[in-house]
Amino acid sequence: MKLKFNFNETKLMYGLSVVVFACAIGLLGWFVWQYIASANITNIVMDITNDKIEQTKTCDFRRVLDGVCVDSVEKMSTKLVAVMIENHPDARPQSGLSKASIVYEAPVEANYTRFMAIYPADTDASEVGPVRSARPYYLDWLAEYGNAMYMHCGGSPDALAKIKNSNVFDINEFYYGTSFWRSPSRLAPHNVYTSSELWSEIDHGFSDTNFTDWWTFEECGIQNVECGIASTSSIMVNFLVPSYAVEWKYNSSTQKYERWQAGAEHREADGTLLSTDTIIVQHVKTRVIDEIGRLSMETVGTGAVEVYFDGVKKEGKWIKADQKSRTKFFDENNNEIKLKPGKIWIEMINK
Repeated sequence: MKLKFNFNETKLMYGLSVVVFACAIGLLGWFVWQYIASANITNIVMDITNDKIEQTKTCDFRRVLDGVCVDSVEKMSTKLVAVMIENHPDARPQSGLSKASIVYEAPVEANYTRFMAIYPADTDASEVGPVRSARPYYLDWLAEYGNAMYMHCGGSPDALAKIKNSNVFDINEFYYGTSFWRSPSRLAPHNVYTSSELWSEIDHGFSDTNFTDWWTFEECGIQNVECGIASTSSIMVNFLVPSYAVEWKYNSSTQKYERWQAGAEHREADGTLLSTDTIIVQHVKTRVIDEIGRLSMETVGTGAVEVYFDGVKKEGKWIKADQKSRTKFFDENNNEIKLKPGKIWIEMINK
């Protein structure tokens, strides 16, 4: 008996075969995709877990200056260099402030501000300045850093007398001209600069920072340290003169505060935007002491303080028991405020 095949039936069967084959390929592709996705998710989870483990690792060695993690006990202590850098409008933009580990900003005559920038001696800084003159209260803060090198260009009578009568490793441009240079692109007195290459050539008759009575540091999210809720996105620091008005804006993506001055981003000569990890606003008593408007500042004693890091504000008081002791910061419960490791900017404002 001969079988008769209908052409339309044959066509239908062929079409169904194609559909079944396509479905099989699709299912196979889906299973392969699920496997790959699962593997990727596993890798992502493992990466997150590894990051978490990495974050909870103990920092065995912290540099005593700023709490930055270093890889040996020898690097915990370091020789230091402090440089006076001016902030007059004619001195802007500055150079080298971004390389400093700690910066003090305080008013001088007429509430103009000036910086004392503190560097580990091995910092690579090709240009630092403009360098300007010393004031006595900066010397009080300098004394907290052991026998650090102090670089400046002249000073007020009180500051120069204090340097002469104190154990300061003093590098004054008036006497150590080869450790500085005068830039032809700036008008005097806003044209004095130095560099790490020049300060490294000086016979280092200064000691490492010691380990006693230093600040304490801890990192948010490390070793069960709780992170505060970021609530302060902007910090205003009023130095009374509009061209010196400072605003620090918190950048949550970098977890740093970015500096604005006189309503604009504060950038250095090479375009670097100044930023910091921690801001300390220290309220101090000041008074005018001469006809030029020079100030006296009470650096010993106590006063109000606000400490900012990771977008969190902590209020309390600062205490400096005597000229030889460290300035410490305490919260409202009289517990010492542990600082965030990294760059620290200390703003001194009139009480």
